[in-house]
Amino acid sequence: MFSLKKFRTIFLFSPLVLVFFITACSDDENKDNVEKIQTILVSVDSDVVYQTVSGFGGANMIWGTDYLTQDEMDLAFGIGEDRLGLSLFRVRLSSNKNDWAGLVNSIKMANERNAKVLASPWSPPAEWKSNNSINGGGYLLEEHYADFVDYINEFIQFMSDHGAIVDVVSIQNEPDWAVSYEGCEYTVDQMFNFVKNHAGNIEGAEVLAAESLNTNHAYTDDILNDATAVNNIDIVGGHLYGGGLTAYPLVYEKSKELWMTEHLMNLDSGNHPENWTEDTDEEVIWDETLDMLEEIHATMTFDWNAYIWWYIRRYYSFLGDGEKGTDRGTILKRGYAFSQYSRFVRPGYQRVDVSSDGGTVLKITAYKGEGNIVIVAINSSEYSSKIIEISVPAEVSSASAFTTSVNHNCQKFDDILTDDKIIVELPGESITTVVLK
Repeated sequence: MFSLKKFRTIFLFSPLVLVFFITACSDDENKDNVEKIQTILVSVDSDVVYQTVSGFGGANMIWGTDYLTQDEMDLAFGIGEDRLGLSLFRVRLSSNKNDWAGLVNSIKMANERNAKVLASPWSPPAEWKSNNSINGGGYLLEEHYADFVDYINEFIQFMSDHGAIVDVVSIQNEPDWAVSYEGCEYTVDQMFNFVKNHAGNIEGAEVLAAESLNTNHAYTDDILNDATAVNNIDIVGGHLYGGGLTAYPLVYEKSKELWMTEHLMNLDSGNHPENWTEDTDEEVIWDETLDMLEEIHATMTFDWNAYIWWYIRRYYSFLGDGEKGTDRGTILKRGYAFSQYSRFVRPGYQRVDVSSDGGTVLKITAYKGEGNIVIVAINSSEYSSKIIEISVPAEVSSASAFTTSVNHNCQKFDDILTDDKIIVELPGESITTVVLK
């Protein structure tokens, strides 16, 4: 049976089109070439532009006050070596005003690191809900819609008065998910009513809706199709629990952005703690990390503008928290993997066209910004390494590759540019980012 062993890639550049060939060879090229060599043509056209990337990020601790320290913020939002380069920071808009002051410093630290801040409420104050509780099972009473808008505005202004800037506010975290903990439910009609008749009075921040559990378009279709409501939001946001990973052309028809604002993968250890211990095989963790990377790839190809993971600091996340064998204040493998996007595909970069006649051998996206071309390639195959050869156009003065795999942590390869070629190795089950300047 044919087995993919090596890939050779040649990039050919013109002012408009970047083209490269991937050649797949058999396991043993010296065995009389019994198996046919497969050649895959892939082209990157930097003149064909899709969405503008708003960023990649993660969430603050939502409950409690053990927020990220100064050093952890540096690890998370710095863009240098051994930094994650996050550019979006999600926080909780608490239903208790007494919590607000404790959040100020975290938002200020994110502002100082040029991160955009999204504040999401889990519940309005209890007295405005049908069940008189901040917990789920109740909804915001219509006679208090205006009160809640005033509450959101007061939060934004409170933070601003203390030097902390909130860039985006959500209406409600997961309005379509009944929970026993802090939450609030909205029907599709209730969300539409709130946005159309009240969200336009939110001041000082962009407005995001509807953050449904699996980006249920029913929660935002009517909003986007209504001449009044559509002007009261700036961003359509949603989560990817159990679905929702698809294109949403109506968002772009209405000149809005599409953000993925929460997802997590943790080997289901929240419900089954035995699934993740300090002895969990790193290959098992890495396989799930590849699932996360392929999901990010899919959101980009479906024209989403942003991807925000759940907690930044957690044993299953980007920074260790001291549990399940992790050390607090250190970057975890999943963090290095995420940084292959977040560190190099910066806010304002534009995704550009990539086409291939080779099926799904590699999952590739490309971006341009700040004079750079950035190519992100996921090799999820179990087969051995691929070799990429890239011919260098005159306008490229430097090239670097960065790889994360089971054996690499965003490892930089500077010696890939020799004469008129760039040579990059893509290990099996890896993600590699190539930066051309």
